[in-house]
Amino acid sequence: MQNKSTPVKWTILKSSLAVFGLCSFFGVGIAAAGPMYVESVAAPISKVMPELQKALGQHHFKVVLHLDILKMIKAKQHILHIPNLNKPGFSDVQSVVFCNPFFFNQLLNAHWESSAACPLTLTVYGRGGKSYIVYPKRVALTGNTPALNVAKKIDKAVIGALTSVPGAQPVR
Repeated sequence: MQNKSTPVKWTILKSSLAVFGLCSFFGVGIAAAGPMYVESVAAPISKVMPELQKALGQHHFKVVLHLDILKMIKAKQHILHIPNLNKPGFSDVQSVVFCNPFFFNQLLNAHWESSAACPLTLTVYGRGGKSYIVYPKRVALTGNTPALNVAKKIDKAVIGALTSVPGAQPVR
């Protein structure tokens, strides 16, 4: 008998594959432009992740899911057969799903469709002892809706948390 959580795990894996595939195709460099906020930290992911989770907590965000995406994909590569897997050569790629229920409620009340911008996500890429934190700004998702001001507050709070990670430097 199949575990009931298996379809959920496969859905998460498929979604993660799609995000990872797009990020790998375009590379981290493209993330610095437009709707992405990017920071670099001169430390491996193993050192950055605990500090990142601590910073999010100190800024009133709760981490609800932490996925080691590259590890998961590599473990299933014998089934998935993804061509050119990890062409940029990252040693590690991890994603964090986090939330703040007050921000979610503000989005819901301002423009209910914009509440789909929650939960919040970010991805950390590691290569050569350096890590890159990539956060998709929520103002890009809410657009010019009544929720835009809430999205601006969310982005300010998240970026505040990210800048508090020791050694983090914004990528321009």
